[in-house]
Amino acid sequence: MGPKLNQPPHPASNEGRRDLAGTAGPKTLRSSKAYRLPDWRLPPGVAPGTWEYTQRESIANDYSEFLKNTPLIAFDMDVVIRALSPPANDRSSRVIDLGCGDGRAMRSLWQIGYDVLGIDMSQPMLTRVKSGELGKEFSSRLIRANLVQLAGLADSIADHAICLFSTIGMIHGRENRQAFIRDVGRIVKPGGRFVLHVHNRNDAWRGRPSAAAYLKSAWQAMRSKEHELGDRTYAYRGLADMFLHTYSMTELKSDLRAGHWTIESVVPLSPQSDGELRRPKWLPAYRAGGFIAIARKSSPMTTSHQGNTSS
Repeated sequence: MGPKLNQPPHPASNEGRRDLAGTAGPKTLRSSKAYRLPDWRLPPGVAPGTWEYTQRESIANDYSEFLKNTPLIAFDMDVVIRALSPPANDRSSRVIDLGCGDGRAMRSLWQIGYDVLGIDMSQPMLTRVKSGELGKEFSSRLIRANLVQLAGLADSIADHAICLFSTIGMIHGRENRQAFIRDVGRIVKPGGRFVLHVHNRNDAWRGRPSAAAYLKSAWQAMRSKEHELGDRTYAYRGLADMFLHTYSMTELKSDLRAGHWTIESVVPLSPQSDGELRRPKWLPAYRAGGFIAIARKSSPMTTSHQGNTSS
């Protein structure tokens, strides 16, 4: 089984030795100054390691190879396609992919007849989309943007939205994640769906290293307002301090409802994220490796950005 994107090391690994990509652990890794920004220059919701992740060309260049055996990249698209269903007319409906990476979800949605719009903060990733399959069609359908700063997008420009591979977990700060969810509600038309994947922080109890990280996170959350329960910083693909927020099922549902989304279903994932959890009704909040939520925008929303006409 291949590694999961943005996933903290599995219980079987040792965070002090090597991460899932086989790189040295946080005790020996050093961040590259070429990709770093002082904290005051970082965009809202972007941790130092996340900024470095989005700037490194090596991350984008190895992206497909690194993920090719990851089971979630097949299963999450099955869930998305079932949730959205093929459009009635070719290119008559638009899906916005928030954190599109190298465009793998965009390609699948395009092939079944959707128009697509991809947003990512990583210019190297967007360059990969343009140079790959369907690059000509997608070149005018890509936007470089921070997911916490989407005010430039018009209201109701998309029929549906997706945010896969725990991309929302890369946003630092619950207020920023909640603001993102509200903005998605502004961007999506009434009746549209939002498919969102997160990792389950309660899955940490399956192994000693992850359980220790969970307890460390809980202790830090009690001591500092800058740290939330579920926040993780760890070595990942050559980065010393990759950031990820892992969710509880309660937090996931609460944030979606606070963003005025109606939750239709939450799919609990197996520990390997290769399918739905067996016996999904039996303690999914503690047994699942992650969750895919399917939510619907039930009514028009009034926001401070209403009336924006750019697209």
